[in-house]
Amino acid sequence: MYYIVASDLDGTLLSPQFYLTEYTKKIIKRLVNKGIYFVIATGRHYNEAKEIQKMLNVPVFLITSNGARIYDLNKKLIYSCDIEQKVVKELLQKCLLNHDILIQLYSHNNWYVSNNNYSASSLYVSFSFRSKIFEFKTIIKKKISKIFFTCKNVKKLLCLEKYIISHWGKYVNVSFSFLNCLEIMSKTVSKGNSLQLIANMLGLSIKNCISFGDGMNDKEMLDMSGKGCMMDNSHYLLKKSLPNLEIIGSNKFDSVAMYLNKIYFKK
Repeated sequence: MYYIVASDLDGTLLSPQFYLTEYTKKIIKRLVNKGIYFVIATGRHYNEAKEIQKMLNVPVFLITSNGARIYDLNKKLIYSCDIEQKVVKELLQKCLLNHDILIQLYSHNNWYVSNNNYSASSLYVSFSFRSKIFEFKTIIKKKISKIFFTCKNVKKLLCLEKYIISHWGKYVNVSFSFLNCLEIMSKTVSKGNSLQLIANMLGLSIKNCISFGDGMNDKEMLDMSGKGCMMDNSHYLLKKSLPNLEIIGSNKFDSVAMYLNKIYFKK
């Protein structure tokens, strides 16, 4: 049996309309009541992930900002890791010159954007969290957990990815969460490493975990888990990089909850 269940949110546990269905909530509650640990593993900020936690109304672990923050069952911060400030400064100096790319940053309590046109490039619904426009001279002094770049022109993001890896690859972990969203964290930060930390804390192995995801920021978690399942709607690069993983249905059809019901509750 898998004693830990970990799931991404957008494109995975959430519906395409960015909400939890009643069926999904019911299955997760049954799992937790059965003694299974449930982990939300998301690129979103804690201030958004905790809204999902409220909807579930059961204690769950939260991995947020792709692993830069971990919160325990009592909502206590148990791990944090930020990008080096010199890297943040150099990245922004480079990327602020390209006005086609929207720059967004997470600090511990805030969400910052490079301009107020972010809604046009927003890739998911924000539940209650509101962004602030940053100023370069002040943002480079803050502790930043994640930087992400969105652009309608995917080729520009692919070029940016190559540039970031070639110049700062030893300092940062780079991955696409969506086709047009490139995310940057500190080098050792990933959902997989954070899930490993939670498993260790519980006295379990990460091989006792089953995980679900759809983006390249889920790759380490899916690969490290005892069983990784990717969505039918997964990023094509994820399917290519982990060809042996089981592909379940789309997030349109409560596929994560249906799979969990099958393996835990149907004899």
